[in-house]
Amino acid sequence: MADLLTISGYTRDQMRGLLDALPMYSSRNTRVRVAKQYTAQDLLLVRTCVQLEVRYGLQRITVAGFSEQLRAVLSGPRPLSSSAHLLLTFEPINVRYVDDVESLQEGLLVPLAPIFQTVDEYLLPGRGSHYWNQRELGFGPQAVGSVVFAPTTKSVVRKMLASAGNMKKARSAR
Repeated sequence: MADLLTISGYTRDQMRGLLDALPMYSSRNTRVRVAKQYTAQDLLLVRTCVQLEVRYGLQRITVAGFSEQLRAVLSGPRPLSSSAHLLLTFEPINVRYVDDVESLQEGLLVPLAPIFQTVDEYLLPGRGSHYWNQRELGFGPQAVGSVVFAPTTKSVVRKMLASAGNMKKARSAR
């Protein structure tokens, strides 16, 4: 619940009201003193629903009507696009993921970039600066120091060579 509150900016009572209105969360089994777990997909869905309520002024019952389709669109595979939007139409109720906004019909166009940015920054603090950019790996050129061998005496070298010679003789004798 703390994650949902942070990502949404809602109070606990507002969040409970929203979750009770959304069919996929209101039907969850609830047991006393058992924390519910929410996935990254849940955070994305809740953040989108909050955006629809707060920024676009949709009533909660309307947001709940879109919630199942929102969940399917946000959790399914989709093409990577820097200008991704959701297109919500009201008659009939429909949610569509669009990446080309030039040939759109009537509906509410919701940009996904700020929603993805908020969730990414929450889940990966400091790394979600721009959610589709490649990340810097930090494998730049590095200087390699020289290898220093411990000084050896001639007698140590002779023993090593003799040992190697004895091993060759033992192998050839087999």
